[in-house]
Amino acid sequence: MSESSPARKAILEQAVSQLQCGAFEEATASFTAFLLIEPTDAAAFQGRAVARFQLKDWSAAEADFRKAYSLDSEEPENALGLGMSLAMRLEIYPAIEVLEALLQRRPDFVRGYIQLGLLHLRIGAIAKGKEILEKALQYRPTLLERRLIESTLKEQKALDKNRYYRPDFEALRKKS
Repeated sequence: MSESSPARKAILEQAVSQLQCGAFEEATASFTAFLLIEPTDAAAFQGRAVARFQLKDWSAAEADFRKAYSLDSEEPENALGLGMSLAMRLEIYPAIEVLEALLQRRPDFVRGYIQLGLLHLRIGAIAKGKEILEKALQYRPTLLERRLIESTLKEQKALDKNRYYRPDFEALRKKS
């Protein structure tokens, strides 16, 4: 297409603005229009994936995050979004693998630790989830991230009082 650079920029800015305003269906359409012009723009795939995620279209969000990740594997948000899309589709173990790989590459990415820890709590691996959340505190989380981590750990501590503890849980998991 012979689209001028200012027009491309305007479409992308409109899509981002719609996304920020919560107009997710409009943002999806605008990112799609931009991708017709620039089919290899990782940021546009990521933006459309975020909009689709907000619309609870988990499969489409996963596909877009996967494409964004293939175009820009250095951007941690692409891997995080892919992992969360998988988790929302109840593909928890593949989501955990994606997040663990992300943290191998970016060991200081606090939001990756938070989501990985929450996934472990979700599947009942409480000790592992708490350990991961506590590790996130070492990497200078923002105030909001710190509050989320601390409130989750406090909630788990309260739940621990009524929980039967199986110290051999990890050993059982490794045997299977």
